[in-house]
Amino acid sequence: MSISTEKMIDSQDIFKGHVLHLTLDTVRINDTDQTSTREVVRHKGACAILPITPEGKIILVRQYRYAPDEVLLEIPAGKIDSKEENPLHCAARELEEEAGVTGELIPLGHVYTSPGFSDECLYLYAARNLKKGTQHLDEDEFMNIEYYTPEEVEKMIDNNEIVDSKTIACFFKARKYMLGK
Repeated sequence: MSISTEKMIDSQDIFKGHVLHLTLDTVRINDTDQTSTREVVRHKGACAILPITPEGKIILVRQYRYAPDEVLLEIPAGKIDSKEENPLHCAARELEEEAGVTGELIPLGHVYTSPGFSDECLYLYAARNLKKGTQHLDEDEFMNIEYYTPEEVEKMIDNNEIVDSKTIACFFKARKYMLGK
């Protein structure tokens, strides 16, 4: 069996919010007469940054997340504000906003968060040569900054203490930039 492709032939807006846009799309499969529907979450994208201190520690933020109703340990991250915003600019902004540091950003590629139903593209970065900046959270953001060795982060991933997918993906993609690796 070959891999099929799909072409959208109709799209209906179901919901349009500040963060996401939900559509119900009708698609044609492989230039045939066969059609199907797809519920798609449209998203402007986001950036996630793994900050590495000169001492080799990783900066993580601990914050409550409403959707899973849990306090999670994550890397700094945030959504791209508009289709015109460069992901590198977004990453620099979020690094300082959440972790209170600035630094050299190293692109690590991108991942799709949930490609079965969403087009959200998450751009991943490592940050090094960090300098103190100013943490300035949005008025509805509350988080603690914490520092861990790469070994501690890996152990927390293995023990399901870190379950955030962007943190896990970025950590493993950034391993070559960590001291001692």
